[in-house]
Amino acid sequence: MRKPAPDRPASLRALPSMRALGAFATTAKLGSFSKAGAELGMTQSAVSHQIRMLEEQLGQPLFNRLHRNAVLTDAGRDLEITLRDCFERLELGLKRLEQYRKPNQLILHARPAFAQRWLLPRLPRLKARHPEIDLWLFSTDQPIDLARGEIHLAILPLSPADGRDRQGMATRSLFGDLLAPLCTPALARRPKPLRQPADLLSRPLLHDERREDWVRWFAAQGARASLPTQGYNFGDSGALLQAAVEGLGVALGSLALAAADLEAGRLVAPLPFAIPADQDWSVTLSENAADKPMIQRFLGWLEEEAALTRAWLARWNAAHPMPVAAAATRKRK
Repeated sequence: MRKPAPDRPASLRALPSMRALGAFATTAKLGSFSKAGAELGMTQSAVSHQIRMLEEQLGQPLFNRLHRNAVLTDAGRDLEITLRDCFERLELGLKRLEQYRKPNQLILHARPAFAQRWLLPRLPRLKARHPEIDLWLFSTDQPIDLARGEIHLAILPLSPADGRDRQGMATRSLFGDLLAPLCTPALARRPKPLRQPADLLSRPLLHDERREDWVRWFAAQGARASLPTQGYNFGDSGALLQAAVEGLGVALGSLALAAADLEAGRLVAPLPFAIPADQDWSVTLSENAADKPMIQRFLGWLEEEAALTRAWLARWNAAHPMPVAAAATRKRK
């Protein structure tokens, strides 16, 4: 006696079978039932049967049968586009599973701006120091769940309270960051040189999602100017800095992420008064992952690189003393 098939969720029971969808997608690609059958290892009649079942389930024709050709209807074209996207995503997802079989794979999550501007330029040094570590860099702004174990560790901007709230996670700060007005040398000089905080109001200000950072910066300088609302807005700090590099305005940007642009002269800090970011760049990982030797080696290298950044920020801070109001703001944090 055959065992009954396990119950599937209602949403899955409503879906057509993969066999029928595969027959449809192949026929749509080749424009012929017989060619689809040859590619799938099925007879022409079996392909036609699968597609008729699919049409009955969907309640509408998907092909116009013209002699030996199969021409998609409007509904068929719509379904073909949907399936092409779904199958491409499925194929990519299945290929991605191969990464988990690598013995020295280390999966790291980081925000795109941090990955591009801080981490990627340092990866040659990681390769030279630890060639055995096979890094998989997963960069996205979407929330992740480290507790699931798919990602070994993440580098995120976190406050001390954020670290305490993560049960079963180990969090350590890499470095605090500083925010300062940044723009191209040309924009700093014209139409008149930027010398005082109020001078910024003659330039377009670039905003990220946290518009209050500009308010904090002006308040730290003791300036009471009304903050203009015009200017481009960005949800990504990397795009914000790139907009400043392109001369679109003045960004209140991360010095840690803008260091290469400052060193190369693409950006300048015309008013070198910085305020501390309200979150540190921190690394978070599960307590179980922290015990793995490969991850310990990576964390050791990461701490060395973070120490270099802390030293660079300290030198910048020493060369650009903060006004009294900004220094008082830092002490209160």
